[in-house]
Amino acid sequence: MTNHSAVGPALGYYYQSIYALICLFESENEDSFVSIETLDDVYHEDGDKKNLHQLKHKTTTNTKISIKNDDLWKTIKVWCDFINNNDSTDGTFTLSTVASLDDKNPLNILKSKNGDRTELEKLLLEEAKRVIDSRKLIEKENIDLLKAGKKEKKLKYESRFKGCEAFIKLGTKRTKLLKNTIINTSVFSIENAQKEVINRIKKSVQPKNHIALAELIIAWWDRESVKSLTRERTESIYLSELLEYVSKKNAELYNDGFTDDIDEQTLPELDFTHPIHLQQLNIIDASPTQKRRSFTTELKARIQRGIWIKNNLPSSAKLHKYDKNLIEEWSYQFDEISESTEEGKKEKGRNLLNWSHSESINQLQNISPNYNNPNLIRGSYQILSKEKRVGWHQDYMTLINSKNEDE
Repeated sequence: MTNHSAVGPALGYYYQSIYALICLFESENEDSFVSIETLDDVYHEDGDKKNLHQLKHKTTTNTKISIKNDDLWKTIKVWCDFINNNDSTDGTFTLSTVASLDDKNPLNILKSKNGDRTELEKLLLEEAKRVIDSRKLIEKENIDLLKAGKKEKKLKYESRFKGCEAFIKLGTKRTKLLKNTIINTSVFSIENAQKEVINRIKKSVQPKNHIALAELIIAWWDRESVKSLTRERTESIYLSELLEYVSKKNAELYNDGFTDDIDEQTLPELDFTHPIHLQQLNIIDASPTQKRRSFTTELKARIQRGIWIKNNLPSSAKLHKYDKNLIEEWSYQFDEISESTEEGKKEKGRNLLNWSHSESINQLQNISPNYNNPNLIRGSYQILSKEKRVGWHQDYMTLINSKNEDE
């Protein structure tokens, strides 16, 4: 059963990642960087500019935001904490939300960097005091209730009052906070992530490669974002890293589409259960090392080939022809096997398997001058062995068919 309650928060975290990517794309300085879940939802340092972004990505439609909104006051609390520990002029505070504002909403003044915030500050302060006073009143009533042995009343505004307290305590810094605060409404939603990336790359990328490159960028960014959150890498992701990746993949796509993605992938657990693949290895008594190498390279090749096919690149159409080349080169080796004893056949089979791992990569041309990852050849031979288009044992076709009939 799907846990629908987890969908919203999960999308929220993913939205932070994509939003950070868009921020980095729009940077103006070479040394710009972003971080996620550090000083704010997204922290973006662009030269001398320090930008703190609070994101409110709601999955419901017709979402509104006002000065009585819990999300707004949670945001204010984060920013008050930052100002109390930093120079009050040291950051720009941005609230980005898919929500909209009514025409008469006082928060509309935050859409303009130069709008007069005096009235808004007054209204926010009044709301903050109203919230705090209402809680104090209930706290006072609770003292009398406890004395009388009665149950306390529940305090109101649990999600809002800390922001209200922080705003009141900010004192004269409130004016500086609001001066550096802006609000972006009706920002892009998560389902438009690919479109947003394409908009940032389309001027320097061939139209036919827009979708393919955008998907590669998002997949790479997802991995780097997770690594930054788990501290497998530095928490800051730099513009130079992004531009280097985009340039590399754009060049690969421009040439012939043979992107090299294997070493960038997080590999799933190895699958040792494919019956024909196992039989191909078992009938030659392959060693544990040979088996593991076979399964690992097959997985890597399968993932790489899958990426090419998914992206519908010209490179994927060449795979069929390339497989024929692999089979032809294998046949030269296979046809030389002529053994009469079963042990001899197994030994020659293990030698042929080793050839597919070690020597074939030197005897076969790469699928592209721009692609030289040897695991494609190694793993493709394993894929072909699963399809019985190649084999290692002299009698592999007969043995595998008879085993399947027995089962």
